[in-house]
Amino acid sequence: MLASLAAPRALAQTSDDELMAELDAADAADSYPDPIEPVNRVTLGGNEQLDRFVIEPISRGYSAVMPDPAELAVRRAFRNLGEPISCLNHGLRLEPKLAGVALARFVMNTIGGVGGLIDIATPAGLPEHQADFGGTLHRYGTPSGPYLVVPVLGPSTARDAVGDLVDGVLGPQRYLLSGASQIALGTGGGISARTEHGQSLEALREQSIDFYAALRTAYYLSRESELAGTPPGPSAPLDWSAETSASKPSRSSTDVYSARRNASSETVPPR
Repeated sequence: MLASLAAPRALAQTSDDELMAELDAADAADSYPDPIEPVNRVTLGGNEQLDRFVIEPISRGYSAVMPDPAELAVRRAFRNLGEPISCLNHGLRLEPKLAGVALARFVMNTIGGVGGLIDIATPAGLPEHQADFGGTLHRYGTPSGPYLVVPVLGPSTARDAVGDLVDGVLGPQRYLLSGASQIALGTGGGISARTEHGQSLEALREQSIDFYAALRTAYYLSRESELAGTPPGPSAPLDWSAETSASKPSRSSTDVYSARRNASSETVPPR
């Protein structure tokens, strides 16, 4: 994902309204609280070292030995473990239909899909609707709280950190597996996720002037889109967040937006 090479094509396919939406989202990100930024930066530095010397080498080795279809199957299996959590959270949100769908998906994919390696529920008319406790707190009006970089786990907020803790307690593996098995399972899920997002993360790290600010903006835009129930736009947050540089990313995003509009006027014929 090289933004500099993909820019002309992306600009040709992105409308002015979509670019305005990106700018508005960046301006919104400027208002997110980050009162402990110095601590977060130190934590991110520690996470980066852990990723560089431990997680990334394991992820590269995993990707090298696992065929792509097998990688996708493993990701489906880990996502399947989240269906009971989605079921409970949909119930807490008073969404019985979605709770029933999540439960049915878990039963079908666990039994008929070999532990979730194969998704047989979606073709059967039961699409996935993930729900977590952080999103449930958001549904009932709980503010995000300050931005946090959690050791090992990465970007979060106070609300989502609490939500992750509750989801961990609610997860079925907590009651069905031994402590060692839970650690192994969590590690496997983390390696699978790192492999899935590795290229985007590397591009963001290499292209951003301030990786901390870019990662924070990308996290907030992705999370806000998820909480709103809308898919990411045609220009993913990781693509353009790499071009932000200040600790308040929206200010530098304005310059990025201006440059994109100018380029767009030369690339896309006026309507």
